Amino acid sequence: MLIGIISDSHDHLPRLEAGLERLRKEGAELLIHPGDIIAPFAAKILASWQGPLHVVYGNNDGERRGLKSVLPQIVDGPLLIECKGKRISLDHYPPDDEHPPVDDVDVILFGHTHEVVNEHRNGTLYLNPGENCGWVRGESTVATLDTDSLKAEIIRLEA
Repeated sequence: MLIGIISDSHDHLPRLEAGLERLRKEGAELLIHPGDIIAPFAAKILASWQGPLHVVYGNNDGERRGLKSVLPQIVDGPLLIECKGKRISLDHYPPDDEHPPVDDVDVILFGHTHEVVNEHRNGTLYLNPGENCGWVRGESTVATLDTDSLKAEIIRLEA
């Protein structure tokens, strides 16, 4: 299965729409957003995804009640996602003492730093798709994750 990942969209609606469209074209069947959607109007675009959608709150997601009304599945991380025999730990924050990932997982997926991370450490894939908004790093990215190979691809979107 191909999973689409889009993080730190920060209300940048054109980039959010472009990211979702690219992930659809890539053939993603499931979508994951590691937080910082920001407002309910942006959440409506995310909710238009046709298929399973997993979302966690980010540190800038202040209007929680509004987000929850649009995305009832949104929760605080970490969240364990089991997909095609793979275990994915989803959180907004990178793993550290304050934000430990779920134990015994194949993938540790996070956002927050706006920096791309795509590396295997001790048999576990650490993946941050970077920022969809493009405001901090100047580059808009999304990612795909193949559950068969546990390989991720970072996709740079056109400006």
